[in-house]
Amino acid sequence: MLFRQATLNDFPQLNHIEQQAFSGDKISARQIKRFINSDIDHLIVADENGTLAGYALILLHRGTRLARLYSVAVSSDFRGRNIGFELVTQCEKVAVDHGFITLRLEVRNDNTAAKNLYLKMGYKVLKTLVHYYDDLADGVRMHKRLDPPGPSVTLNLPLYIQTTEFTCGPSCLLMSFNAFEPVEHNRISELNIWREATTIFMTSGHGGCSARGLAIAAINRGFAVALHSQDEPAPFISTVRDPNKKAIIEMVHQDFKQQLANKGVSIDQHNPSVEQICNWISAGFPVLIMVSTYRLDGKKGPHWIVLTGFNEQYFFFHDPYVEKIENSINAAYVPINKTHLIQMARYGKQKQIYCLVIKGKK
Repeated sequence: MLFRQATLNDFPQLNHIEQQAFSGDKISARQIKRFINSDIDHLIVADENGTLAGYALILLHRGTRLARLYSVAVSSDFRGRNIGFELVTQCEKVAVDHGFITLRLEVRNDNTAAKNLYLKMGYKVLKTLVHYYDDLADGVRMHKRLDPPGPSVTLNLPLYIQTTEFTCGPSCLLMSFNAFEPVEHNRISELNIWREATTIFMTSGHGGCSARGLAIAAINRGFAVALHSQDEPAPFISTVRDPNKKAIIEMVHQDFKQQLANKGVSIDQHNPSVEQICNWISAGFPVLIMVSTYRLDGKKGPHWIVLTGFNEQYFFFHDPYVEKIENSINAAYVPINKTHLIQMARYGKQKQIYCLVIKGKK
């Protein structure tokens, strides 16, 4: 049995399975096609020599670490072969590969077989949903904390939550300092670093911190750094239309370059490899990476994270941004497939990786 991503060629069989499996609350033909074409959500099929035995649909919600197992269906011709279990297992792997650490689902309260399967797989009941379905049947909401193999190499860093919408970089920098000496987090130190490192403007709102700006802030505090970053064009400049704003971004960019040259810091123009990143973390060096938030919130904005460990398949990172402080535990040592992280880190039209390595006190 082959488990793979659905394609448009699977649509007739998927629609047949959907009509066969459910009497109500069905996914429409139009929705099936939309899910097949989605670059966020995943429709996984069980394929036996070209015949679909079933499918599972997982939704990866932007702006949260919570994924949703939306639907699972197995063709009547293939029941009793443990295919539902395998499909759910595949969805759990997809969730973890994309950095999601909780999987939630809803199931009919009278669907005893499905509920027993989820309980067997480690899902916990959250609440009963009264009259949840079209026929007014009750539902049950369940969830499971997904735990990939833990990091084989770990940096013991605190998690500092950014206190503004634009200080992810400074918060990551303050976290990274703790690999070498205790450095507390407070809003003044966070904003002081932002004032040193910001490029002044971005698409809208306050300016973001460039890799060069954060490098200068680290050096000014006595830390040695390594920097992987493209020299041209200036970061974020392509997202700004106003020529006056572009001129200011370019001026700040050139000033950062001159400051680094005066401090004797060379900049590697090449994107770091996965192996290089692992070597840095193994040496005890935190690695700050700027990623696109498209997989998180769909906005394609720049966002800094700090890598805190790795194993054979995953990187682990601290994310300074959380929507609710009570969910901050889910922002520490977040797993993400190594390949997916590199994809997220290729920012802008040039697909350049902006990477800052903190190498300890001078």
